[in-house]
Amino acid sequence: MDHYLLETINRTTDFIEEHLLEPLCLDDISEHVNVSKFHLLRIWKGSTSTGLMEYVRRRRIAQSLGDLLNQRASIEFIADKYGFSCERTYNRSFKEEYGLTPAKWRKSPSQLSILDRFNAEFMSRAGEGLVFFRSISVVPSFSIAGPEYTLKDGRSADAVDAARLGVDFFTLDRQRILSPVQKDVYIGFTAVPEPFRGLTFYQPSLQISHSSIVPPDMNVRHTKPHKYGVFTYIGLHRPEEISAESLSEIWRYIFEIWMPTVQFELEEKFSYESVNYAKGNRHYCECDLYFPIAGL
Repeated sequence: MDHYLLETINRTTDFIEEHLLEPLCLDDISEHVNVSKFHLLRIWKGSTSTGLMEYVRRRRIAQSLGDLLNQRASIEFIADKYGFSCERTYNRSFKEEYGLTPAKWRKSPSQLSILDRFNAEFMSRAGEGLVFFRSISVVPSFSIAGPEYTLKDGRSADAVDAARLGVDFFTLDRQRILSPVQKDVYIGFTAVPEPFRGLTFYQPSLQISHSSIVPPDMNVRHTKPHKYGVFTYIGLHRPEEISAESLSEIWRYIFEIWMPTVQFELEEKFSYESVNYAKGNRHYCECDLYFPIAGL
């Protein structure tokens, strides 16, 4: 496998699954995959939305369900088998995961939603990074503020121009918005006017509230509650250094693979990306892309 991120994720997953019944710590895992602890935690969290050691704990709990159903071993024995320090810790973790104790579930088994082994095959390569479908999410109404630009049609070219405008806004103009909701979370909003005339509107912005103070030369936009398909892109570079190749692969994945499977019920066409700069650095980028499916 020639893709560093995919190789790291798969090697990490394999090692964890092969050693679930053995003592495991972050040092052991990072040493095996030959990645620093800090870097591995970022990659894993960005890819799975789960902390690395949280994943280990939840996979152990999921695996223990078979023992509860098919064996007569004591709960104390099962707790020890799956690496919990004592029966009390296992009981507490099990209840946090499923809302009842292992003893109650063993006595009256019911359907449970478990954390299965993470499968990186659901991720798609996007240049030097990865893009994958994360979830269907409901986002309440929100407001943003920032300058609005008109861009010519052309998906990759638009994205490159938008990235440049976004960097300019984030490094310069965002300071002019007082009391935004989150000053380090960039929102890039793209709207497609109807009827379509070969142009799109792009607004680099911050989310604002009633208490925010917005310069008069910036546009304020209000978005209704919607259900969204949410995608995540991760790459080993600064957020503003996403390449044209990566952008092309992201759009191909979303527009050619995902969109044909979804029914849209929208009054307007738009999408937006959200970048939390507090999560990134010069060696890591994480960007969430929101595509509306329907209003609420």
